[in-house]
Amino acid sequence: MKALICFLLLALTGCTMEVVRLPAPSPAPEPQPENRESVAPGRGNLSPYIVFGKTYHVQPSSLGYLEIGLASWYGRKFHGRLTSNGERFDMHSLSAAHKSLPLPTVVRVTNLDNGRRVVLRVNDRGPFHDERLIDLSYAAAVELGFSDKGLAPVVVEALDEVNYPELVRGPVSHESFYLQVGAFSGQAGAERLQQELQNVMALTEFAHVNTRILQSEPSPDEILHKVWIGPLADESIRDALAEFVEVSGLGKPLRVRVE
Repeated sequence: MKALICFLLLALTGCTMEVVRLPAPSPAPEPQPENRESVAPGRGNLSPYIVFGKTYHVQPSSLGYLEIGLASWYGRKFHGRLTSNGERFDMHSLSAAHKSLPLPTVVRVTNLDNGRRVVLRVNDRGPFHDERLIDLSYAAAVELGFSDKGLAPVVVEALDEVNYPELVRGPVSHESFYLQVGAFSGQAGAERLQQELQNVMALTEFAHVNTRILQSEPSPDEILHKVWIGPLADESIRDALAEFVEVSGLGKPLRVRVE
């Protein structure tokens, strides 16, 4: 199945659906890689572990893992070095680093800006920045269409049927649902909206729902700060929350389904 994200926009006359696809990207000059600290090989699943004075914990299992966040990428500076599980990092292969998933874990990563997705193995630790969820190889960034940028908003889902075939049998649905509530050129505007959303949801059935501010880079000199809600359990919850946000006067959310 081709990767796609369906953006469902509410209109006065009903719901319309737009499928967004971007052409294959052309490789671009590599941005300056982040300052990363290696974790000794063979210790990939040691828990807890400490990097830059901060303690991290490895999850005992990746079953059911699904999260939205920012992806960065790394390449030439680390090419050929040992990863946290002792493999050689190859910037031209599909792999990734994650702070807490067990190594190795097979995940599917979907770029929320263009709908592209890729399946890869997590075999390294990082990125050691609080605001980033996953660090992808250069090849993965090319596949996802952001190798000419520093960051991209993504959904990361562990593939339970691959990681735990003895536990997961039969067809598996990989649909997940989200709302994009606003996009701002400045971080402050996004933070105000996020706080307003958290305030109005606090005493409702949506109190447990996550809100995130994720950066998108439409062009090299432009950054948008987008307010996302999710993942949401199903389409009905997403639609109910979208109506609640609109009635609360906080905008008309963009309804997103990742398949």
